[in-house]
Amino acid sequence: MLFKRKGRDELSEREFVLSASMDMHWFPPRDAQRLLQLGLETKLLESQGGAIRPAFDVSAVEVPRDYVPTSAILEVPTPASEDVFLRIVDAIAAKTRTERKSVIASVNAVQERLDVEVEVAALVAAHQSGVDVTPFLPSVKSRLGMP
Repeated sequence: MLFKRKGRDELSEREFVLSASMDMHWFPPRDAQRLLQLGLETKLLESQGGAIRPAFDVSAVEVPRDYVPTSAILEVPTPASEDVFLRIVDAIAAKTRTERKSVIASVNAVQERLDVEVEVAALVAAHQSGVDVTPFLPSVKSRLGMP
């Protein structure tokens, strides 16, 4: 819908985020950035030299004029999110010699208590378990659309 509205085949990252945020009033800028990241991770969007393009034929998709995505769309798991999450869980399991299932349960408890993204909860749990979280920070920041 963003590409159709702009009448273009590609948008800059900034245009994509501003259009989803300010023009369409779908999300605050941070969530619009997350929407872009999800599109890239799920391969619905491609990035070439800073230009964002849909990886499908936009004209073949009919979008209702009053379409507004819900925030649930931002919770879609992607291979990249599952990968970083499981790498953190495995690091905690190795450090604490605990089964993966127990580690995931403790991460879920942290997530509920702090009301944060699951990757952030995993980082907190890892730090509390004595795991060096530094190697995971770039992946988590990227996943959350942070610079």
